[in-house]
Amino acid sequence: MRETTHIVEVIADPNGVTYFNLFAELSKKQPNVKLSFIYLNQTVSPMEEDMKKRGCDCYWVKFDNTSRIKSWFSAYFQLKKLFKQLKPDVVHSHLFDDGVPTMIAAKHAGVKKRVHTKQSTTFNWIHAPKAVFLDRFINRSATHLIAVSNEAKQFLIEKEKTDPKKIHMIHHGISFENLKKADESEIKAFKSKFNLEGKRLIGTVSRYIKWKGYIEFIEAASLLKDKYPDVMFLGVGNGSQEEELRALIKQKGLEKQFILTGWIEKQHIPTVFKSLDIYFHSAHMEPFGFVIPEAMVNRIPIVTTPTGSAADGLKHMESAYIAPYYDVEELANGMIYFLENDSSSFVEKAYQSAVDNFTIEKMWNNYLALYRQ
Repeated sequence: MRETTHIVEVIADPNGVTYFNLFAELSKKQPNVKLSFIYLNQTVSPMEEDMKKRGCDCYWVKFDNTSRIKSWFSAYFQLKKLFKQLKPDVVHSHLFDDGVPTMIAAKHAGVKKRVHTKQSTTFNWIHAPKAVFLDRFINRSATHLIAVSNEAKQFLIEKEKTDPKKIHMIHHGISFENLKKADESEIKAFKSKFNLEGKRLIGTVSRYIKWKGYIEFIEAASLLKDKYPDVMFLGVGNGSQEEELRALIKQKGLEKQFILTGWIEKQHIPTVFKSLDIYFHSAHMEPFGFVIPEAMVNRIPIVTTPTGSAADGLKHMESAYIAPYYDVEELANGMIYFLENDSSSFVEKAYQSAVDNFTIEKMWNNYLALYRQ
């Protein structure tokens, strides 16, 4: 009989990760797996009570991401103490903020298998180069690294000079059921709120930050606005770039056609997807991009750059229209193509690819296989 494997998952954004709930449910089907969670957060998270209800132990380590260095030191000592107490077989961190203290604490506590998912791949390299040494520090301290896309894997090897033998390619997974929770009344209410009735909708769901590609989205939209007055463009999210984006929308004469909706609660995002005629994604070097599989599952024609899950799960002119990075004209051509042509074969192929590549069950099973190596 297989001995029980105790896995401790550590996360610094407990309110922003949904697949842990799904992992907790899936772990119930594994009698030889004990799953525990540690979350780093400034306050107690609803995650704690939720995980306990699902039969998993859950622990809180106080962490303030506005004072990172101080919080990392504090978290390191708390985590080391917990690891010595829990004696896990595997410790797995997932983000930059939890990876820094977790990997070194687990190493010093004698945990033999230390796994880190490189969800923040490319961010520091592009936006905070002074912190790249910490990415490399995590890579050295971990025994196994998970790349969430082939693009991310190549980046780790070429830019972060990571040992390829440490890297395991495991895509993220999504819950198909969670994406189907939107009825006609909710879609009607959403369209009414933003005066979208009778319009064809092209939209994206992403933060208002530079690497999400909103500048290219607005510039591409400006090439369509006169020819397609019945088309509306939506940017669902929030972020530091909002004022710059609103100024560009005004400059391009798109005030009546391009809407930045602001933050929409996660439970209402399925309604957004169900309302769209085309999903648009022009992000740059995104490690994964959950929104791509979500659009695939919702059978929406997709115009995207070749980033993350898009490059791994879609094929140009078969299951999506894939435009080169920063190519505004090709991004516009992608939207025009789907406005003027039948997309049924595209969306069915994209849906099947999501089934084959991006289920939460496949993600969990791949994680289990790595944990048990």
